[in-house]
Amino acid sequence: MIKKISIILITLFIIQLTKSVSVNSNNNNNNNFIDHYNYDLDIDLTSQQQSSSSSSDAPLEPPSCGELCVCLYTEINYQGITYEYSIYSGKVDLPSSIRNNITSFVSNADVCFITYDPYVTLQIYTGEFLSNFGIVFGDILQTLAPGSCKDLPPNQF
Repeated sequence: MIKKISIILITLFIIQLTKSVSVNSNNNNNNNFIDHYNYDLDIDLTSQQQSSSSSSDAPLEPPSCGELCVCLYTEINYQGITYEYSIYSGKVDLPSSIRNNITSFVSNADVCFITYDPYVTLQIYTGEFLSNFGIVFGDILQTLAPGSCKDLPPNQF
């Protein structure tokens, strides 16, 4: 899991670096066009294994969350402000109090996590959870949409 998270963080760094190089090269050519990227990150978050040991290193059992909902938390280990998103709400921008500040989540639905600068999507599946999500994507999470990221229309700025 640590190796996978490291690869993801390196990938996100490269994406940001690539974006700044593209923007700078466009500005040098006096061209006002700025490339916007649509990266579909498909991360297996189900690999958090539940341990029967009483060690403090054992993964934390996720709390319950409503049916067809995703519960988001502003602190690790499912603590802090809680926001429950229902797929029936459609595409929702997160409230400013938690936007870009999600550090753990529990998913009982297939949803798409979205950020806009750069445009990045992350597919989350029913049954996935993460007690320390901020290191992966939570510090840039802005919007939730029900279903598959692949079903979303292309990003338009």
